[in-house]
Amino acid sequence: MLFVVSGTIVAASKFYVPENVYSQYAKKYGSQAEIRLNALIDLMDSLADATDDKKVIEVNKFFNQVQYQTDIKTWGQSDYWASRLEFLGVGAGDCEDYAVSKFLTLLQLGVPQEKLFLTYVKWRDISHMVVTYYKEPNTVPFVLDNYDKSIQPATKRTDLAPVYSFTANDLFLQKQQGLGKRVDPSQSKNLNKLKAIDLEIMKR
Repeated sequence: MLFVVSGTIVAASKFYVPENVYSQYAKKYGSQAEIRLNALIDLMDSLADATDDKKVIEVNKFFNQVQYQTDIKTWGQSDYWASRLEFLGVGAGDCEDYAVSKFLTLLQLGVPQEKLFLTYVKWRDISHMVVTYYKEPNTVPFVLDNYDKSIQPATKRTDLAPVYSFTANDLFLQKQQGLGKRVDPSQSKNLNKLKAIDLEIMKR
């Protein structure tokens, strides 16, 4: 992986991990994991005042460096949603881990929540998760994916069949243009999974 970091996390950083959490992380995962986490903090600091488009491009690029690996192989479970520190700690994860890490990081960087959704799709009849980014309301979203690492409009991703989108508060039957039909959020167990993930990275 090509993570680049200028140095350790310092007090002047806008984003940080509490000292006790960082210490436990470093002890558990080792020096390479520290490099990955420090690189993310550096990136977030550098993007604090960037445009939304720039934030989307760079965050997508950063997390797509992480190795893909199934939950069974990584965690011994069929469906485990890792936090960002777990994802960077082990240096591997599945599609939900990429999508959730990108989604939470972009929200912390100030990209408005109404522009970002976690979206379940079918990819070659396989369940898959991506982030969809709406530059403007009721337009075709752009897709942030770990399979196809380029960011493209959903209409260009003919390999993906959208199923539904959600944030921590909403659930929509998904269409390529607009948000689709709003449905009862309680229909998705994944909302609780998202809410249960510890942010771990703080903002001053």
